[in-house]
Amino acid sequence: MKKPNIFIHMIFGFLIKIIALFKGQTSIEKCKIKGPAVVLSNHTSFYDFIYTSAALYPRRVTYLAASKMFYEPLTGFFLRLARAVPKSLMQADPAATIKAFRMLEKGGIVSIFPEGQISPMNRTLTPAYSIAKFLKKANVDVYIVKHMGAGLVNPPWSKYSFKGKIETIKKLIINKTALKDMSLDEIYQKLKDELFYSASIDNLKKKYKYQIKPIMNLENVIYQCPSCLYEGLTSHKNQLICPSCKHTLAYDQYGLLNGEGL
Repeated sequence: MKKPNIFIHMIFGFLIKIIALFKGQTSIEKCKIKGPAVVLSNHTSFYDFIYTSAALYPRRVTYLAASKMFYEPLTGFFLRLARAVPKSLMQADPAATIKAFRMLEKGGIVSIFPEGQISPMNRTLTPAYSIAKFLKKANVDVYIVKHMGAGLVNPPWSKYSFKGKIETIKKLIINKTALKDMSLDEIYQKLKDELFYSASIDNLKKKYKYQIKPIMNLENVIYQCPSCLYEGLTSHKNQLICPSCKHTLAYDQYGLLNGEGL
């Protein structure tokens, strides 16, 4: 198990950093990360690997990525180039776990998205309890790189980018010494609390504005009318419309539907 090639990493990592800046990413809390370490990130968009890589640059990181992504021509090429580790979704993967431990033994940094999938609602999903067991056995410093607003700029249900602000926090949440004395329940609760993020709750306070674009495909996520309970909403421009009672939900510049979170 090898770290990402340093020359390729420096070149592509720099380009990723530039892309993230143009996307609107800013780091509002920083810290230095020294391996061996595990970095945990929330997952609300298909671009999270870009935002996480940009936040960690110039440090070389080994990602645990969904094995299905390695079969996609372009994505798979870059994942193999980055020497990412393929991992089965929604189930234990001993082979991926062993590779991650080997990288940590070499002083590397391993990046994991513990939710295991992208949240379509811009709200952190419940991670598997096994991540606490992994961290306990790894016995290294644990950091988070949490992105706020990534799912509003790049909603997973849309092919469009809704230009706006992405704020990233990078910090140590459990050091190696403290990890030894923590129970699995304490570790699990700590990472759940630190990773939690809800775009609607957050932006109801911050009121950051995002570019409004057509919201086609959101009807596949929110398909039931809140008024008459009819299932099968349709989308038109920035609105979801009920064919039965004509109730309308408008998606606004704050990423809210009729002023409320998704």
